Amino acid sequence: MQTSIFHHKIFQKMKINKKIKIATCSIAGLALLLFAVLIIHIAIMVKSRLPLVNATVQMARADFKQPVDSLSAAQIQDQVKSLKGVKSTYFNSKDHILVYTYDNNQNTAQNIYDKVIKNSGFRSVRYTVSKDDLAKGCPVMGNHSFYGKLTSIMASIIN
Repeated sequence: MQTSIFHHKIFQKMKINKKIKIATCSIAGLALLLFAVLIIHIAIMVKSRLPLVNATVQMARADFKQPVDSLSAAQIQDQVKSLKGVKSTYFNSKDHILVYTYDNNQNTAQNIYDKVIKNSGFRSVRYTVSKDDLAKGCPVMGNHSFYGKLTSIMASIIN
């Protein structure tokens, strides 16, 4: 009688160990599968990378130091938009900020500012990024993050 209880306990323990082993293998297999999908996704994205359509388009900003009425804001926008290389403009009248995009192969932010905004009759300054922000690099993807490092490794392997 004791032998059968002993065998029963061993059999139950083996069943539990087998379930734990199956669960562990399933989780490890799923993790491996997801990691493989991530690697394949990054490889496809890096390998088939086409030239960026707007690779030379940049944004610039001018901060006005005084309120600008809507008529003057529209005139400034139209004048900026008429310059060579300027793609779009947006005037935030609440914060007195003009944001514009331009093709840096055709024009520069300083040239656009000097030609139109500086001579608009309103006190303004051209917004420039601080040296600290420039040193940080791209704010969208941290180069020291896991995804940034993984992308760099994959790009070096594939390309």
